[in-house]
Amino acid sequence: MLTSPLLADPRIVHGFGTRHDDMAALLPDYWPRRPVQHERHGTRIAVVSAPNEDCGEADGMVTDRPGLLLAIATADCVPVLLARRDMREVAALHVGWLGAMDGMVDAFATLVRARGGVPDDWLAATGPAAHPCCYEVGQEVIDGFVARWDLAPGFVAPRGRRLDLPAIVRRQLERAGFGGVAGRTECTMCDRRADGRHTFHSYRRDRATRTPIVDVHWSVIAIAAR
Repeated sequence: MLTSPLLADPRIVHGFGTRHDDMAALLPDYWPRRPVQHERHGTRIAVVSAPNEDCGEADGMVTDRPGLLLAIATADCVPVLLARRDMREVAALHVGWLGAMDGMVDAFATLVRARGGVPDDWLAATGPAAHPCCYEVGQEVIDGFVARWDLAPGFVAPRGRRLDLPAIVRRQLERAGFGGVAGRTECTMCDRRADGRHTFHSYRRDRATRTPIVDVHWSVIAIAAR
């Protein structure tokens, strides 16, 4: 798995998986007990409290319970892993362009405040996702981010109609007041290993040949089991 220096703390377990990672083998003490969410490109965030919990339709999870692995499935969308600075709460968000447009990051900031915290107490790391080298979208998507989020057109799409979704999500995290924000730079559409094989699954690149639900990679975070 890939990791983020921002979240390098022995009190938590985290990582951004690739298409070649066997999560059950890498995390045998966590994976079989993980809660499950059914992602719908929305902004609902589930508060998780039990192993193997079915969180229903949600695109984010948060927990203060040690040993519960929060797992996000992506194949071009932006995975966001978050931890409170004291490492006593963690969260994971699945943010595609629809979730970013509709305010998934702000929804999590609102939930943090509702639970008695402040976003500044949290660190946020974004994982591999489709980058503007490859991620072409309709002009209406670009116009939507410009109008709704007051972003410059060249920031939203620095190359024609190629969306910089990771940069948008990081800007949203910064604007929402999160205390530390960092991001991986790999593009899920074009990044390759030394042997020439693609590093990640990509919905857009492999749309005609991929197996839905199966051809995803996982981003995970947990408070370390005691």
